Amino acid sequence: MFRPELIDAKETYPLRQSVLRPTLTIDQVGMEHDDLETSFHVGARCTDTGNILAIMTVMRDPLPDRTTGTGMMAWRIRGMASHPEARGTGAGGAVLAFGMAHAWGRHNDLIWCNARRVAYGFYERYGFEIVSDEFEIEGIGPHKVMVRQTDR
Repeated sequence: MFRPELIDAKETYPLRQSVLRPTLTIDQVGMEHDDLETSFHVGARCTDTGNILAIMTVMRDPLPDRTTGTGMMAWRIRGMASHPEARGTGAGGAVLAFGMAHAWGRHNDLIWCNARRVAYGFYERYGFEIVSDEFEIEGIGPHKVMVRQTDR
C-alpha cells in the first residue's frame, strides 16, 4: 500500500535521476522552480517501507502559446515518475489526483505538462487532452503539450 502526500523537493531526486534523467548525477536533477513558494512536490509513500514509489512536481507556469511564446497562468506538472516496480499499482495515478486537488485548492486554473510519448495514454485516462503537435526535447525525446481543465 501507499499514500500520496506532500514531500520535500529533495525526496523527488532519486526517482528523477533514475527514471527521468539517468545521464545526470543526483546533484544535477534539481529544477529552478523546486524551492519557490508557489511550487510543491507530491510523492506516493509506501506505508510499509517509507520508500517513495511515484513523484511529481507542480509549479505555477504559463501555458505556452505557440504563436506568441506567452500564455495564460496555469499549473504545470514537471518531473513525474514512478519506480519501475510500482508501475501499474495506481501510485502514479494517486500522485496525479492528489496533486491536481492540491493545486486546485490553491488556484482554480488549468493544469498542463509536456508529456513524453510513453505517457500520453496515462494522462488521457486522467482527463488530459493533447493540444500540440509532437515536438522533440533534446536529450529526452518526443513530447506533446497536454492540458486538463479544472473540475470546478
